[in-house]
Amino acid sequence: MFYSPTHCGLVFYNMKSMEPLLIFSLWTLIHCLDFVKAATLSIHPSRSVFFYYETMTLSCAVPGSFSSWTVKRNTSTRSSVSCETWGQLNGSSCTIKGVYPSDSGVYWCESDSGECSNTINIRVATGVILQGPAVPLTEGDSVTLNCSYKEKYAKESTSNFNAEFYRNGAFIGNKSEGRFTFIHVSKENEGFYKCEHPTKGESPEIWLEVTARAPSTTAPPPLMSLPRLAYTIFLFILFTGILILYISMHQKFTQGPTAPPAAETEAKMRESDRL
Repeated sequence: MFYSPTHCGLVFYNMKSMEPLLIFSLWTLIHCLDFVKAATLSIHPSRSVFFYYETMTLSCAVPGSFSSWTVKRNTSTRSSVSCETWGQLNGSSCTIKGVYPSDSGVYWCESDSGECSNTINIRVATGVILQGPAVPLTEGDSVTLNCSYKEKYAKESTSNFNAEFYRNGAFIGNKSEGRFTFIHVSKENEGFYKCEHPTKGESPEIWLEVTARAPSTTAPPPLMSLPRLAYTIFLFILFTGILILYISMHQKFTQGPTAPPAAETEAKMRESDRL
C-alpha cells in the first residue's frame, strides 16, 4: 500500500490579531511540501526469521509527516492489532523481548488517519532457520544468507556446520560455515531459499526479493512534479494574500485620524473672524 498525503487545515483568527494566522500559513508553506513522502517500516536485527526468545524491534520512519504512526500486525489469531497490546511502545518503534511462534505474522506502520507503510513478514521457529534480509534488496547489493541451528531452550545458536543451500527447491551449494554470500545480487537471484543441517533437518523457506536499480540518465531530473508545483503556487498565493491583508489591517488600526483639508480649515477660521 502507498502513503497518501495528509491535509493541512486552516485556522481563522480575529482580524485585529493576524499574527497567529500569518505564522501558521508560513509554517504550512514550509512543511507541507513534503506531503508525498512515504512511511517505511524497518526491523532490527534485519531479518525475517527469528529463534524463540530473541528480541526484535520494528521502527516507523516517516519524514515530513503530520500524523502519529504506530506498528500494527496480523497474526494467525488476531488482525490489525497495535503495538500497545503485544510489545513495548517507544515513540514510533515497537520492541518484542522474547518472541514466540504467536508473534509470527505480517507487520506494518499505520497512521492515525489510516495511511500504511510497506509490510514485513516475520516467522518465529526453532531448530534450523535461514536468516536473510527482511526487506527487498536492490540489484548490485551484497547479502549473506546465514544457516543457523538452535535448540528451543539453548542460549546460543550455531552456524558452525556443513550446510546445504537450495533455491526454488534446487541445490545451489554446500558451505562449511553455514553462510552463503552473494557479492552483487541481480534479479536472477530472486527466489525462495532454504538450508539443510547434516542431521537436524532443513529450515523453512524465505523469500529473497531483488528490485531493479533505477537506470542512470544524463538529463537532469525535474525540480518539481506538476502536482507539487501547483500545490506550492497555491500556498505562495495564500501566504501572499494573508500578508497583504495583514499589512492593510495593521495600517488601519495604527494610523491616526485624518487631518482636515487646508481649504476647509481656512474657511472655518474666516467664519470665526466674522463672528
